[in-house]
Amino acid sequence: MPLPCLLRPLPSAALGVLLTLILLPAAIGPTLAQDTGEPEAPVETAPKPKPKPKPVPAAKPAPAAKPATATAAPAPTAVWPVGAASVSEVYGDWTVVCAREGAGPATCTLMQAQGSKTDGRRSFAIELRAPAEGRAAGLILMPLGVNIEGGVQFKLDEAVLGQGAPYLSCSQEGCIVPVSFPTLATDTMKTAKALTVTATRPDAKEPLVITVPLGGFGPALARAVALTG
Repeated sequence: MPLPCLLRPLPSAALGVLLTLILLPAAIGPTLAQDTGEPEAPVETAPKPKPKPKPVPAAKPAPAAKPATATAAPAPTAVWPVGAASVSEVYGDWTVVCAREGAGPATCTLMQAQGSKTDGRRSFAIELRAPAEGRAAGLILMPLGVNIEGGVQFKLDEAVLGQGAPYLSCSQEGCIVPVSFPTLATDTMKTAKALTVTATRPDAKEPLVITVPLGGFGPALARAVALTG
C-alpha cells in the first residue's frame, strides 16, 4: 500500500515568502536580512488519512450435523448344546422344554403348572407349542368337577379372548381342553399380566377361576421360536 503524501502545495502567499528568502542572500551578499517583525507562515502539513477499516469476512455457516444412523442390534442366535437331546430353561413363570433327535429340527413347548406343593400333584397345566403358521396350539389341563357342557372362557387381564374352547375328554388327571391361540393373542400375552381361565361347576353359584401369570412369557416364547427355527 503506497505511503500517504505528507505535504501539499503551499498557498501563494507562503510561496512568495519562501522565494524571497531564497533570492535575498544572492542580492545583498553577506548583509543580514532585516527582520520584518512578521512571523513566517507555518507550513501546513496534510493530516494522515485514517486507514479504511478492512471488511470483516462473513462467518461461514457451521456444517449441518449428519443425522445419526441407527444400527440395529444383531438378533441373538440359538445355540443348541452339543450332544444334548433336550433343553429345559425357566423364564419367570414359564418353562421352555425342547427336544430333538440327531441333527433334525427341535420341538419346543412353553408350559406352566399349578398344584399341590405337598405331593406334587397337578391341578392345572397349560402347554403351548412354538407358533407355526400364525398360531400357537396346545392343551390345557383343568381339574375334575367342572361342567363339561360349558367349556372354558379366556381373558387377558380384563379383555375377553376369543369365544372360549370346549373340553375334549377327561381322565383321572383332569379334563383336557385343546387350544389354538393366534399371533395377535400371543403378542398380547407378552405384555399382559395374567391369562384368566374360567369354567362353570355343577350345582355351584360361583365359577372356577384360574389365574395364569404371564411373567416371562415373552422371553420364553422368543427362546422357543429361536430353538425351533
